[in-house]
Formats: sequence, C-alpha cells, structure tokens
Amino acid sequence: MSYKTVSVVVSDEKTDKYALATARDFAARVNAHLDVYCIAIDPTRYDPMPIGSSVVLLESSIQEAQEQAEKLGKWATAQLGPNMAKTTVETVAIAQMGIETAISRLTRYSDLIVVTKPYGPGRNALHVNLLESQLFGTDAPVLIVPDDRPVGDLTFARPVVAWNESDESLSAIRKSIPLLKEAKSVDMIMIDPPSHSPERSDPGGVVCQMLSRHGLRPDIAILARTMPKVSDVILRFAAEHANDLIVMGGYGTSRFREAILGGATREILENADLPILMAH
Repeated sequence: MSYKTVSVVVSDEKTDKYALATARDFAARVNAHLDVYCIAIDPTRYDPMPIGSSVVLLESSIQEAQEQAEKLGKWATAQLGPNMAKTTVETVAIAQMGIETAISRLTRYSDLIVVTKPYGPGRNALHVNLLESQLFGTDAPVLIVPDDRPVGDLTFARPVVAWNESDESLSAIRKSIPLLKEAKSVDMIMIDPPSHSPERSDPGGVVCQMLSRHGLRPDIAILARTMPKVSDVILRFAAEHANDLIVMGGYGTSRFREAILGGATREILENADLPILMAH
C-alpha cells in the first residue's frame, strides 16, 4: 500500500501556500504524481432573468473567474519549481452552486488529498466546503495542514490514532498505514470505551492485531473523559506525548449537527495545531 497520486486544491495564494508546499514535498519524497487544481469561483447566481438581459453579465463573470484561476495556476507552477516532473497543474472555473460536486470529481481518483485547515485567519466558508466535499465525495484520506507552517515531506515520528470502533475511524486507520509504518512509535487512544462493545475485554485488541500484520505495534492508552469535550482529551494527550500527527475518523455524527451543536471533528479542526489525517 502506498500513495501514488497526491492532490491539492488551491483557491488562494496566501491561505493555501502551506498545503501546496506540503503536497509538493511529500509527492517528491515518495515519487508520487502530484495533481494541483487551481480554482476560482464564478459568483454569478444563475436565477431566471429576462431574455437577453444577462448574457453580457454571465460572460464577463465566467471570464473573470477563468482569469483568476489561470493567475493562480501560474503562481502554483512557480511554487513547484523546475524539478517536479510528475506534476499536473489544472486551472478550473467553478459555478457557485456546484462547488462540492465539482471538487469531489476533480480529486476522487487521488490516494491522498492535502487540504488547508478550514478554520483560522483568512478562512471562509469555501475552505469548509473544499474539505467536506473531498472528505465525503472521494473516499480518499485527507491530510489537513496547520495554518501557520508547511508539514514538510510527511515523515512523522510519533502519530496518535484516535480509535472509537467506528467505520470512520477504521477507514482513517487503514488509509494512514503508509505513514504509520514510517513512524518510530504509534500511540492509540480510546476514550471511555463502550461497556457494550464486543471488544470490551480487550479494547483495541482487534484493530491492533490488524496493524501488527503490517509490522506496527501501537501503544494503547485507555483514557477517561475527564474534560468536557472529547477533542480536549485528544489534544491534551497529543501535547503530553509529543505526537506530531493525529489520525481520526471524520464526522461520525451528522455534519449538520456538528455545525450547529459542535462535535469532535469540528472542534479538532478548529483547535489542533498538528496535521490531521482524516477519513470518512
């Protein structure tokens, strides 16, 4: 198992520079093909208008979006440098109402997608849409990059895996194996394992058996929920154990519910200063 196609979507030079640099450095290290999609949003709302009244407006708006995407494409190409042979840079103008579908179709064939952290300075609803469209629409793992630095070539010494027996968590673990196998050690945490679980006599035992067949020997920690939020427990453990990557499932509950009431996924995305590998 390895990542042969890495992709990154760029919508802004300032906010996406670290994601682009991370995708570039990792693809170069593992000799993967890098797909860079430079997008611009056509802001026009295609509501019914009187015949003939909207032609000039629509053409002007589309052209402006295309020009923005091409400008971004030139910037991205310059950031990659002359030695990135296995790279494709594509410029795309996307309609306002079709962002999620368009983005998921662009990146659905990727083995790993590098994404800008969607919350923080300079972020807006577009960054959230970009993350969610790729997380839900591609079945690929996404690597969320912190908003203050590039991650480098994704060589992690001590990742932490948040395991809660969910399908989302298992998907993230499976898809992170190439990175976990390069680590010096791997921590796995379970927070208040359910008493009704079929694994209650050996929490985490089955998933660790799966990982052991890949040569991995995670250190399991069973944690009590001593803080109000699950995300706080995860982040405190990561800080205390000098973890440099968080692996977890994304949106095990409804993303609408998390957007309104909060949840572990959103809280981690808002507050973590580590890279996060997430899958749904």
